[in-house]
Amino acid sequence: MIKIVSQKYNTDRKMKTKFFIIIVTLFFISLADGTLYAKNKKSNLPHVLVIGIDGLGAHGLGMAKTPIMDELMKNGAYSLAARTVVPSSSGPAWSSMITGTTVERHGIGNNSWTVDNKLMEPVYKGDHNMFPTIFGEIRDRVPGAVIGAIYHWKSFGNFIEPDVCDLSISAGSEDEAAQKACDFLVEKLPNFTFVHLDGVDHGGHSGGYRSAEYIETIEKADSMVGVLLGKLKETGMFDNTVVFVIADHGGIEKTHGGTHPDEMIVPFIISGKGVKRGYEIKHPAFTYDLAPTIAWMFGLKLNEWVTGKPLMDAFSK
Repeated sequence: MIKIVSQKYNTDRKMKTKFFIIIVTLFFISLADGTLYAKNKKSNLPHVLVIGIDGLGAHGLGMAKTPIMDELMKNGAYSLAARTVVPSSSGPAWSSMITGTTVERHGIGNNSWTVDNKLMEPVYKGDHNMFPTIFGEIRDRVPGAVIGAIYHWKSFGNFIEPDVCDLSISAGSEDEAAQKACDFLVEKLPNFTFVHLDGVDHGGHSGGYRSAEYIETIEKADSMVGVLLGKLKETGMFDNTVVFVIADHGGIEKTHGGTHPDEMIVPFIISGKGVKRGYEIKHPAFTYDLAPTIAWMFGLKLNEWVTGKPLMDAFSK
């Protein structure tokens, strides 16, 4: 009788031990799967580089030698008839680009706007007392994404929600902006990077938006685009990155802000992974289509007050 009880006890103990081993094994497998899923989820995120060239009217591309941007158009999709917003000024225009909506909706009507100094409230607010930008939307809904903004024009940083970027930094020149962007690309292999170059607008204000000085600054900006693309190739990200080249406005004589075509019509170039080659976007395109297009690439749908639409026809899949 004692022997029978002892055998039963030993059997029960062995069964419990096996059960415990199975549970622990399944637990660690689940952890491993979760980690793998997280890594795969992060690795499957898109890589997007936006190069914003301040003051580049579409007419300027026909005047200057721009082999780098020409190559991007040849190998990608483009519109040389995209329209910016009214007023065709930097603050309202860049804000429309990164929010995906128009001035009367996001409320940023001038260059001196800050979240604590606004004349008109936005029609919709996120968590930062301002209309949500693509930076904030990616950070909120894709928390694992690496995000950066490097801008030659210091005030550009005012139009981005605080603390949503891994790097948000101004630069004293477009050369410095390009260098800081290159460093960021190498160190972080980011998912979304926005680089703002201001030299072309300086050339327009100084010499005029059809002057020799303007042409010279456009050609310099084209070389800066080449530097950034070269760094993408160096990091190995080039084949997996979608590059946008876009402008906030052009100009007429030595100013901008009105509705003359030289002020309003800007290039919108998309090139890279999944983008059609040599595809001209012939339907109306607007600068505020940028944020919805990037959101679509990240699998996000923006709020109902967004005006722009993703340029899905520019992509082959």
